[in-house]
Formats: sequence, C-alpha cells, structure tokens
Amino acid sequence: MSSLSCPAFVKNFPQGHIVAAVAVDVGADEIGSRRLRGLRDLLHRVNGRMASKGAFALTVSRAAGFPEILCAFEAQADADALAELGHAESTDRYPGFATQRVFRLDATLEASLQASLLTDGNIDRR
Repeated sequence: MSSLSCPAFVKNFPQGHIVAAVAVDVGADEIGSRRLRGLRDLLHRVNGRMASKGAFALTVSRAAGFPEILCAFEAQADADALAELGHAESTDRYPGFATQRVFRLDATLEASLQASLLTDGNIDRR
C-alpha cells in the first residue's frame, strides 16, 4: 500500500474511505505530543503491512475537540481491514467520504497492534 500526503490523497481520491482512531489515552492538549505521533506512526506501520488494494494517508486532527488519527484509503477493502482491527462503528462526522468509521484506540488495542507487527499481522482478538 502506498502512503500519500493528505492533500495529495484528497486531490487524487476525493471519494475515499475514512477510518478515524480516537486516541482515548491522549489529552486534547497533547495534539503535537510524542505519544500521539507514536500512535500515528503505529497506524502507519500497520496500514503499510496490510494486504494492499490502493493508496492511503494519515493525519492527526483535533477538529472534533479531541485527538484523533484520520486514516484515509483509496480502496474500501483496505479501510475495512483497519476498521475490523479496531472494531470500528459507522459515523457521519466526515462528509465527502464514501464510507466513514471510527474506533477507540486505547492502550489494549495499541498493545495488540504493536504485537501484530512482531507476528506478521496476527492479532490476538481476545
């Protein structure tokens, strides 16, 4: 899967698919923190390892009033894969995207995603 900047992604795939990870263990005042950047980088690595159907982009946002990592995908199958990992739910907070889902990225899920990088993508779903 190829990674693009957010402006390039929106220009090339205006009807993409979005999966938002709400960073529940990060305060609203920590938008530029090392912790939040680490979570973004973790999702970038997880997305890069998934079987790819198209391009993706990630950005950190606080537009909703709390920190979240927005993951945009060209292919719905790629968005579906991340949404499944995070047990994401449908939302309508991101107008313009073909599909929109959101999940809570807490310490437990973070540990599972970290472990998946060490086990070739196998995630303990207990």
